[in-house]
Amino acid sequence: MKPPARARVSIEGRDRRAGYVFTFQMSSSSPVSGVTARRFYGACRFGQIHVQAAEPAAGPGDKTAVACFHTSPLSGVEFRLFQSQLAADRVVLCPDTPGFGGSDVPPRVPTIPDYAAAMADMLEDAGYGPKGRGPVDLLGTHTGSLIAVELAGARPDLVRKVILSSLALFSAAQRAEMLQRYGGPQPLLTDPNFVPKAFQESVIAGHADQSAERRLEFFAERLRAGTTSWYGPEASLSYDPIPRLETMSQPVLLLVVKDILAQNTRDAAALVPTGTLTDLEAVTTNAPWDAQADLLASAARGFLDGV
Repeated sequence: MKPPARARVSIEGRDRRAGYVFTFQMSSSSPVSGVTARRFYGACRFGQIHVQAAEPAAGPGDKTAVACFHTSPLSGVEFRLFQSQLAADRVVLCPDTPGFGGSDVPPRVPTIPDYAAAMADMLEDAGYGPKGRGPVDLLGTHTGSLIAVELAGARPDLVRKVILSSLALFSAAQRAEMLQRYGGPQPLLTDPNFVPKAFQESVIAGHADQSAERRLEFFAERLRAGTTSWYGPEASLSYDPIPRLETMSQPVLLLVVKDILAQNTRDAAALVPTGTLTDLEAVTTNAPWDAQADLLASAARGFLDGV
């Protein structure tokens, strides 16, 4: 049953209004005691952003909150198991990029700066920033890595530290070629084989180190994005992160995991003046945010809590 509209949810001791508030059970495949999880909506220029939040059951404490930006065309559920590990000692927010998960769809094809600005709106609406509880830390992967790069560059007052994993770093020629191959609307409503093929790839033949239930959850999130699911990849392949990477002022962790963008992430180390490289490719699997959630949370915590 839905709770009443415009219910209140407490985040770091602040009451925030939300369209609906839900509580959810952490996945039984990664039980973490002492962590409280909830969902809320934050306002942004495109409407509302849906956020899955978690924090220590004893209270948020004094560590800087972390916002995690996901891969397209998924949602914040991508980080659920990782979130449950990292939230043992801090607030961890996993928002759905506008147009994905439970967030409102932008009225036009967005850019990475558009996504970053919307995330800034949401964070400030949730009480963070120079006029609130101070800056947050960011973590991003794939499309989310670019949103993190842009937000850190555009709003240094809102971002303290940044973790980039599976960084979507490509040359202009590579971006143009991939945009030609993968850009634009998908045949979701015209190709009768599109959904069965996606199911086969995501669920039946998906990563063996990820539970079948999680593979099904990811498949459902992919379909949930609907006919605008191409917005995220289109924005990613139209964005050059190099100017932002070369001028980043925040400490940056380039976290390499087993992924098609592992080498791309390594390559970024030469571009980021404040970057530190941690290479975990050899000890991670194809679904590291699930299968090695504790390892990645430990790596993130070591960087975020360091001087």
